Amino acid sequence: MTTSVEGWTGAVLFVVVLVLSVLLGQVLVGYRLPGNPPRTAVVLWSVVAVPSLLQFVFPAILDAFDREPDRIRDDQWWRIVTSVAVQDGGIAGTLLNLAVLAWVAPLAVKVWGSARTVLLFVAGQVIFGLFTAFLFPSSGAGNSGATLTLAASIAGLMVMQSKEWRALALSAGVVLAGVLLVAVGDAHGLAVLTGALLGAALATVSPPVGDPAGAARPL
Repeated sequence: MTTSVEGWTGAVLFVVVLVLSVLLGQVLVGYRLPGNPPRTAVVLWSVVAVPSLLQFVFPAILDAFDREPDRIRDDQWWRIVTSVAVQDGGIAGTLLNLAVLAWVAPLAVKVWGSARTVLLFVAGQVIFGLFTAFLFPSSGAGNSGATLTLAASIAGLMVMQSKEWRALALSAGVVLAGVLLVAVGDAHGLAVLTGALLGAALATVSPPVGDPAGAARPL
């Protein structure tokens, strides 16, 4: 992003993707942010949250885990994955990323089930990490890319499994927001489009079963 206008545009589109994804959950599986979230969602959140918060006590954690394209090319491949568990946005950015994950993870488990949720989150991080390490090199850290992938995967699922016009309209909005993010130079758009594609592919080869639109029963 090269201008403040583009930065604000990216932030708005980021929020749009998240809101539309949660609306998909509300329309199709009656999702509400649970008072007692599924265990898988709690564990996934904790895996990200614990080192993200510890980095403020032990700053070396960020240096050891973050995404540095030069170091990745020097065979420190683990940074593609570990960069999801630390944050480069300071305290405010960390709290925001963790809050968004706490919002999205229970929804994903409700829709996809536990195993698929973890698979999508990890795959999203790996793909986003490869994009930002090699195709569009940038240093950084954070779970926003993997979280957006997880959120957008619901749109891909609905495109493949639902004939509900509201679901299709919301899904189209997610994809459009992803395209616009790419257009303004925000790499998070790649995460959104990746999530939609992964969701569609997973819905084809291993669709969840159970609730409306194929939502799986969470742990």
